[in-house]
Amino acid sequence: MPNICDRCGVDIDTLPMGSWPFCKGNQADHAPGNSNVIGDEIDVEIKHGLCNDDGTPKRYRSRTQLNKDAKARGLTSYVVHQPPPGTDKSKHTSRWV
Repeated sequence: MPNICDRCGVDIDTLPMGSWPFCKGNQADHAPGNSNVIGDEIDVEIKHGLCNDDGTPKRYRSRTQLNKDAKARGLTSYVVHQPPPGTDKSKHTSRWV
């Protein structure tokens, strides 16, 4: 027996895995959803601002610890886009629009 959506009439059993189970009467609302999860793990060496007390660079392995140390010192994190000469592309930064 098919599993039919009572609002739009689509056969839910034929939809791809990950499809959104709810609609407002429009079959297109059952399209698969997207999600992006950014983990806490990082591997970054900080040379300015959040360095060790003796001035040597400090390595961070979690975003949580980096943000905790920055907040304790009253600092704000931001990215500086520094591409190689002759281009506006960088392997270290990307546009999230």
